[in-house]
Amino acid sequence: MIILRAFLILVVLAIIIGFSVYNAGPRVDVDLIRAQYNVPLVVVVYWSFLAGMLVAFLLAISYILKMQSDRRSERLARKRLEMEISALRNRTIEKLDQL
Repeated sequence: MIILRAFLILVVLAIIIGFSVYNAGPRVDVDLIRAQYNVPLVVVVYWSFLAGMLVAFLLAISYILKMQSDRRSERLARKRLEMEISALRNRTIEKLDQL
C-alpha cells in the first residue's frame, strides 16, 4: 500500500511539473480588491487549486464531526436499549404477565 501511495504521489508531481513547464509563458491580469497584478497563469491555477483543497478539507472536517456526533448519539441509544432489555430479562414471570 505504501509503494502504491508513493507511486501515485510521484505521478501527481510529474503531472504538476509538466503542467507548470507547459504554462510558464502565458501571463494573465488578476484583479484583486484594490490592486491589479500581471502574474503567470500557473500561479493563478495553483492558488485556485489550493483554495479548492482548503474548501474540500473544511467540508470533510465538518462531515467527520457530524458523523462522530451521530455515532455518539447512536451508542448512547444502544446502551439505553440494552439496559432496558436487561431490566426486562431480570423480571420475574409474574411481573411479565402483568405487562
